[in-house]
Order: sequence, then C-alpha cells, then structure tokens
Amino acid sequence: MRRKITRKAILYSLVLFLIIWPIYQLSQMLGHHKEEHDASHLLYQVSLFQMELLMSYLEEAAQSKTTDELDGSQQALYSAGYTHERLVLAAGGSDYLTPMSSMMQLSQYLQRLQIGGERALKPDELQTLKEAGLQYKSMYEVYEKIMASNGDIVSSQNTKLAELDSNLTAFLRKKLLQ
Repeated sequence: MRRKITRKAILYSLVLFLIIWPIYQLSQMLGHHKEEHDASHLLYQVSLFQMELLMSYLEEAAQSKTTDELDGSQQALYSAGYTHERLVLAAGGSDYLTPMSSMMQLSQYLQRLQIGGERALKPDELQTLKEAGLQYKSMYEVYEKIMASNGDIVSSQNTKLAELDSNLTAFLRKKLLQ
C-alpha cells in the first residue's frame, strides 16, 4: 500500500513538473523585454562611434588643401547622420532626442565646395571648416553624455545638444548664403 502511494506521488510530481516547466519557460520568453533597451543602447554606441569618426574627419578637413580631400568627411558625415536619424527613431522620435539639422547643412556646404570639381580651398573656406569642426567638437562632447547607462535620454544634455546644433546650423546657413 505504501509503495502504491509513493508511486502515485512520484507520478503526480512528474506530471506536475512536466506541466509547470513549459509554462514557466513560455512566460519567461514572452515576458522578457530587456532586448529593446539593449538594442537602443547599442545603436547609441554605434552612433557615438560614427560621431567620433566624423569629428576626426572634420579636423582633417580643416587641414585640407583641395576639395577632393573632403570626400572622407562627406562619407563620414552621411554615416553619422544616418545613424543618428535611426537613433532618434529608436529613442521615440524628436520629442525625446533632437535631430541634428546641422549635419544636413554641413553636407550641403561640403557639396557646395566640391561642386566645381577639384580645386584648391580658399582661406575663408578653410576657416569655415575649422570653425565648423570646433563647434562640432562641442556637440560631440555633449553627445557623449546624451544617453544614460539605462538607455534613457538625458534631457539636459539633449537641450544642450539642440542649442549647439542650432548654433552650428545658423553658422552654416549664413556661410551658404554668402
């Protein structure tokens, strides 16, 4: 009799385990959403890398002698802009993370310099590239701090970034209209 009860207890325990274990696994799989945060933080790291690369190219652009030496800057600018646009979308849109319109203005300025083909850069054009690079460096320093370790956008840094972006955009528009 005791043996029968022990067998039933083991059998019921096994059946219970076989029912509960898949339910537990399914609930863990469906309830786990940490990947969304991780993906946006990883995208931020990629964007930060692209911004750092752009900063390096802009520093080189200020030392360029001819317009064809600006090709690398143009490509880095496109990559950084594209990545940042995707980060803005991942962060929830322009209400949470400022889009950087200065990148479009800078791209237009570089295109304007290159549109006539290969030629020597004028001193005022080099000065504009140098000033744009310095302003961008300030933006990059803020960009480094724009996302907290938990994946949230730091609003105070976003406000600073928007202000610096606006200043660079205005500066470049003024240069484009000359």
